[in-house]
Amino acid sequence: MAIKAKNISKSFGKLKVLESLELNIQKGSVHGFLGPNGAGKTTVIRILLGLLSPDTAEIEIMGHDLFLQRDLIMSKVGAIVEYPAFFEYLTAYENLLYLSRLSFHKINKATIENALKIAGLTEVKNKKVLEFSYGMKQRLGIALAMLPDNELIFLDEPANGLDPYGIVDMRKLIRTLSEEYGITIFISSHLLSEVEQTCDFVTIIDKGKKVCEDKVADLMRKHESLEIITPDKEKFMAFATNQNLKIIYEAKEKYGIKYFVEGREEQIPELTKKLINNNIRVFKTAKHQKILEDIFVEVTSSKNAGN
Repeated sequence: MAIKAKNISKSFGKLKVLESLELNIQKGSVHGFLGPNGAGKTTVIRILLGLLSPDTAEIEIMGHDLFLQRDLIMSKVGAIVEYPAFFEYLTAYENLLYLSRLSFHKINKATIENALKIAGLTEVKNKKVLEFSYGMKQRLGIALAMLPDNELIFLDEPANGLDPYGIVDMRKLIRTLSEEYGITIFISSHLLSEVEQTCDFVTIIDKGKKVCEDKVADLMRKHESLEIITPDKEKFMAFATNQNLKIIYEAKEKYGIKYFVEGREEQIPELTKKLINNNIRVFKTAKHQKILEDIFVEVTSSKNAGN
């Protein structure tokens, strides 16, 4: 386990920001960390990085107690919080060399070359950062966060401000770090579509409490349903009762009534056959899949907060 934390609580005066929060982050995974504005995400990250003391907490990072072995842990942890800052008139290579030496008195130059290679910046390593695009600077930030041989990297809004091509490149880089190098990536983001496509696991918090933690694939599967469109409302309602189909949504539409019922994609052929055998006209039977954004709104209590 890369991070195993329980009973994280934190208050600022009378304001309770975190309450008995638990986190379980699998080693080598890409783990999304979501929540509405003010949910406590930044506070959690600051605590995990040893920058803020909790009121109560039991936290192990890579098998070590955060409060007893912080220096050892932080020697294996990298982070990019907000915008990565560099010396604009130095090259990419020079930035990594000098900035890494501020933290690690001596670093192997081959290690820097390897970080640049992984980040896809070898061909521009001698170019001044002043000439870099925003996406290139983001990738350089990840290269820095990898040094010297970090096992865990915290990324805050890694795709923020990137164009579609930059977002795809960032997604590929994050997956490469996880799949090929076994680095655990902990991502805090508001771009839920990117979390859905990039992450293996997701944790959602709201008002300082965990409201969801699951594999992304399993979470999406749990929110899968079947869409049925039929003009035969009375027949379908009787059929649904007889077959114990749970209707979770109903609305009028052009060709009749649209229903969402609990079920899985593999049930569609048999369900369609039964509908036809019961003389129920069917215009459509298909899988209906909620996106992560829908699930996020559903499981948090800040539905109308505009976050």
